[in-house]
Amino acid sequence: MNVMNTVLAAPASGASFTQGLGAVGLSSLAAAGFIVLIIAIRNRSKITRKYFDDRRYLAGLAAVTGVLFIIAGGTWRMLALGVHGTAASTLTDPNLVAGASPAGMALILTTLAFLPEWQRRIPPAFFGLGAGVAWGLAGALWGILFKVIGSMLEKLA
Repeated sequence: MNVMNTVLAAPASGASFTQGLGAVGLSSLAAAGFIVLIIAIRNRSKITRKYFDDRRYLAGLAAVTGVLFIIAGGTWRMLALGVHGTAASTLTDPNLVAGASPAGMALILTTLAFLPEWQRRIPPAFFGLGAGVAWGLAGALWGILFKVIGSMLEKLA
């Protein structure tokens, strides 16, 4: 009878098979997302003109970045909550939309991010970032969307 020793290749300490980019971390991923969002808003590079020329794609990038900011925590979370708070306080003016619930705010911000034909690039990015945060605060179907996007992003980090 022969005894065989088997050596299995294992990942480095701290890494797992679910990490797509290695041990990047959520904060680093949030910083990269922020840089990509700024580059997409400026629209000066060939790749951003190719993928984010449509304002809806830009709003989608901003919404995913908002979700990423919330799950990254720390300063990123405060930045995202500040953008959401600014958008929400503007929209919940009693003369505009009085008494909007968190789910209503998610609906309003998502509508403003994706439906209008914006001429400038800042509004869809602003409302998209606010919408990504609002999805997490609203719960229900919005919360499911937030969790799905968040879990995919956590797999990258």
